[in-house]
Amino acid sequence: MPLFLCDDASSLEGLRLRQSRRPGDPGRVPSRERGPPVNGDLLLNIVLVVVFVLIGGVFAATEMALVTLRESQVNALALRGKRGEKVAALARNPNTFLSAVQIGVTVAGFASAAYGASSIAPSLAPLLVSWGLSDAAAMTVATIVLTLIIAYLSLVLGELVPKRLAIQRNAAFAYGVAPVLNGFAKLMRPVIWLLSLSTNLLVRLLGGDPNKTGEELSDEELRDIVSSHEGLPEDERRILDDVLSLRDRQLSEVMRPRPEVVSLPGGETVGAAAALVRDLPYSRYPIIDQTIDDVAGFVHVRDVLDAAGTDDTQSLQSIVRPIRYFPSTARLLPTLTSMRAEGSQIAVVVDEYGGTDGIVTLEDLVEEVVGEIVDEYDTEAMPHPLAGDGGPVDGRLNLQDFEEATGISIPRGTSDTVAGFVIEQLGRLARVGDRIEVDGATIEVTRLDRRRIAELHVARASTEGTAAVPADG
Repeated sequence: MPLFLCDDASSLEGLRLRQSRRPGDPGRVPSRERGPPVNGDLLLNIVLVVVFVLIGGVFAATEMALVTLRESQVNALALRGKRGEKVAALARNPNTFLSAVQIGVTVAGFASAAYGASSIAPSLAPLLVSWGLSDAAAMTVATIVLTLIIAYLSLVLGELVPKRLAIQRNAAFAYGVAPVLNGFAKLMRPVIWLLSLSTNLLVRLLGGDPNKTGEELSDEELRDIVSSHEGLPEDERRILDDVLSLRDRQLSEVMRPRPEVVSLPGGETVGAAAALVRDLPYSRYPIIDQTIDDVAGFVHVRDVLDAAGTDDTQSLQSIVRPIRYFPSTARLLPTLTSMRAEGSQIAVVVDEYGGTDGIVTLEDLVEEVVGEIVDEYDTEAMPHPLAGDGGPVDGRLNLQDFEEATGISIPRGTSDTVAGFVIEQLGRLARVGDRIEVDGATIEVTRLDRRRIAELHVARASTEGTAAVPADG
């Protein structure tokens, strides 16, 4: 055949080229000439793409670590030398670190996607061509597939995993990586300045405050943090919850009311006072001039007994100690802090007219934080409310403690105690057998101390709401 008589080298090459082409595909090029083999350059390109993804992950982790730092953690980092001071300064400047992070994440993401598509896709295209795709289709599919793979790696290795680890160890991540971000921020200072200027302007236009770093935690959020903190034992969580609940409590809710105050007349001798206090369970007694509204001070039982042993005819006024005064609307925690700072153990609570509303002791305030403190001289036991049926309740129990113990919600009025609430609902002085229904429960008056409700009985009822049921007769 004439076809095989060609001895020209170029003609032989042209022959082989024509024989390698498929029918209907005149533009096909032999695979040995179009498909570069997997070599060191391809592996290097893959490694570079992964490195770009990991660099983006470092920026993302640093951002999450700095954003989730609590103020206490920032303060602690600031005490750890110059490196810690730089980390704290960066954490307190969100404009700087957020701009630096976004620049780093954007550049790293763009580099990984663009470099991967331009350098790795041509190596994947010949494989697709061997599967029957045209050159143009193979290049398009290779680019799309590589873009999806790089996007997946960017989400997992560049976002989710670094951020998850940074949340779990935010202080360690911030201390280790933030200085690198700080150096990057200095390098990109002109760009960050432009971004910060634009961001602040838009934030102001949208009604925000560019200098505000976040909202303050509410009381409920603090309680949720305390109650869900697995590292705190149950008793510590209870104490912290009690402290948080005291923020809005007033002295009128915890004081010993005026009718129950045991006082000593200032005109008595120490001998007569010693005879009175020997059988009483208290250690400190207010001293009054004429009435309970005229409290001149207080005496300690030890001072009374010591003075009586020396000269029992001397006046009680000679050993009187000064006493503090607080309004009944004073908050518990500031009062506790003030009394502790001054070493005051007892104080007079006065009403809006300046009269004596009751007394409060430092022990009363501490008990609101840590619970009831009972010593060997506490002979008077207060009935504790029960969460179920049949629970006795002391009428002096304040409404918040009642709600916490029973789960019964009490609508707030002018009263601070359960007894006061019952009288408020009845609209008159209570009698034994009077009942009110509130929040699916029945509260019944079971014992009176003269005109005061001394004890009540709590039982679950079948209806909800608030209603007063008078006693028969």
